Amino acid sequence: MKKIMLVIVSAMVLAGCREGSEEVLVQKESAGDLGEVAVDFASTDVKVTVGEGEEVETHMTVYDGGPGVSLDRNGDRLTIKVDSNAIRLVNLKKKPSLEIRIPESFTGTLVLDGSSGNVSGEELGRHRIEVGTSSGDVDLHVTDLQAPVSVKTRSGKATVRFEEESPNLKLDVSTNSGSQSIGVNLDGKSSSKKGTSGVSGSGSHEVKIETRSGGVRVE
Repeated sequence: MKKIMLVIVSAMVLAGCREGSEEVLVQKESAGDLGEVAVDFASTDVKVTVGEGEEVETHMTVYDGGPGVSLDRNGDRLTIKVDSNAIRLVNLKKKPSLEIRIPESFTGTLVLDGSSGNVSGEELGRHRIEVGTSSGDVDLHVTDLQAPVSVKTRSGKATVRFEEESPNLKLDVSTNSGSQSIGVNLDGKSSSKKGTSGVSGSGSHEVKIETRSGGVRVE
């Protein structure tokens, strides 16, 4: 126990001694033939954007000069993992952040899994999305829903915002004690304190949101 405390104290001293100038670390990987992009973001905030190009890009903003993210491609699966070090864990004033840029041509599955980091996404909908986090908040903006969306969190808030007035979805919201705000018009709507379900448009794409105590907003 004393050794653990010594490591933490030493890391805190080092973090305090470093000014921590901002640095953006960029890595790229071809999106050709990719079927899945799996992201392990741990406690780092991550933002996903969709744009032009043929590559998956990671932009890691750091302040301690430490490692950024590792990219490992195995067949049609690309794994993106945030590297960790003790200094980052205690340097709370300037936490690292990760932006992942996905090309429009990618139509596979995007999996994001972490602990306390927040997840946000803009102009999503072309690819399948699976998000899992413990206490981090999730905020996804979907412009054109063309694939399933799954969000699981324990105490974090979960928000999914649709650009379309009537997205083609089958909604399934479940929560133990979290609040619910559903702004999408649903046919066959069933609602209780524990969840909400229903269909919008053709109902061709499943949107599943599950929390324990975190609030849910669908609009």
